[in-house]
Amino acid sequence: MNSPMTPPTEPSDDGSDDGRYDLNSEEAKRILEGSEYDADLGFEMARDAVQVANGDLDEETFQERYHDAVVAEFGVDDRPTNQGENA
Repeated sequence: MNSPMTPPTEPSDDGSDDGRYDLNSEEAKRILEGSEYDADLGFEMARDAVQVANGDLDEETFQERYHDAVVAEFGVDDRPTNQGENA
């Protein structure tokens, strides 16, 4: 297939040029369905990551919100701000 893939996040399509991003939910779900990992967790994290990018959620809250779920899914939280903490 040679058609370009729609990115899971893209600038708002509402005619405004405010630099905000929207989550392309259908594309994100399609991508995550092919993963061996928890697609619901991936989608929730993607949704909230867009909120961080838009300034609607601070990064510390994002990190705290998902720490336990990331450890449960992967056995360790290797995201850069957690430096490999596993508890």
